[in-house]
Amino acid sequence: MTTTTNNAAPSGAQSGQAQTQLVTQNNTALKQVQESTITKTLERVNAMQQSGELVLPHGYEAANALKSAWLYLQTVENRGHQKAIDVCTKDSICNCLLEMCIRGEHPKKHCYFIPCGNSLEFWERYTGKVMRAKRDTNIADIHAQVVYEGDDFSFISVDGCYQLIEHKTCLENMDTTKIKAAYAVVILKDGTKYIEVMTMDMIRKAWQQGSMKGNSGAHLNFTDQMAKKTVIARACKIALDGTEDNFNTEEDGDFTMTPPDAAEAELEAANKEVKQIGHKQPSQNTIHRDSFEENADYEEVEAEPKKLQLEPEQATPAKSSGRKCPI
Repeated sequence: MTTTTNNAAPSGAQSGQAQTQLVTQNNTALKQVQESTITKTLERVNAMQQSGELVLPHGYEAANALKSAWLYLQTVENRGHQKAIDVCTKDSICNCLLEMCIRGEHPKKHCYFIPCGNSLEFWERYTGKVMRAKRDTNIADIHAQVVYEGDDFSFISVDGCYQLIEHKTCLENMDTTKIKAAYAVVILKDGTKYIEVMTMDMIRKAWQQGSMKGNSGAHLNFTDQMAKKTVIARACKIALDGTEDNFNTEEDGDFTMTPPDAAEAELEAANKEVKQIGHKQPSQNTIHRDSFEENADYEEVEAEPKKLQLEPEQATPAKSSGRKCPI
């Protein structure tokens, strides 16, 4: 954590006592952090491109994405309302920014940065998985549906791929407390199709990876939508793992870990309710998000992802966060 020191003691303090000023409270220090993270990351991306180590997606401007990331980064807080820029190491910030660029993603739209202790962690949104699957794999489109008790649902396996035969439902069956399964229809660019199927038991086990264990307001109130997004995320993950140049492999670890935002829907609702009655937001568990949709990408977590390391700086190494939810 980089700080600046103001030698003037605060009112009421003993003479000679120093006041520590946070980076975000000092424009000069903030500019220095921007130069040592955003500028350094862009230089690293350009160097990787020139050496042939990295090919960015067509139309993706790393400089623009990093500018957006810097604006977003200044709003990121941990649950104690401490700014990520104040508590996270420069190396971890650079690693997050570099991973975003390598994936060809944009902050908030495709991914989030989450403070875990003094390390800033990269978390990919559901929309980021879908975007990469359509861009980097043979997937042209993907749609999901849930299967309710009483539905006529049948499928077969052809060459190891499940093919949908029939799914008939009716309004009387549409009860979110009686969902049996969910499936995603994957449409490939050559027109062929297959489905990814998950039973509700499999889906709930995936939700157990989240901090709220599938008991958040989003899961309870929008169970069908959450189930759809879970099976889509699974289908995208499998497709992405199968691409030749994709770094998301079992050998390198699972880079598709999902954000710890199962609790975000409830926290967001609580924060909005407090705002409406004119009180201060609760001091517990606030992390910036857009809407409940970000609670969508829950999937099984298999391994600890490796960091994309930049050249080391003279900074305190980030402590291992263990990928624990900051909530």
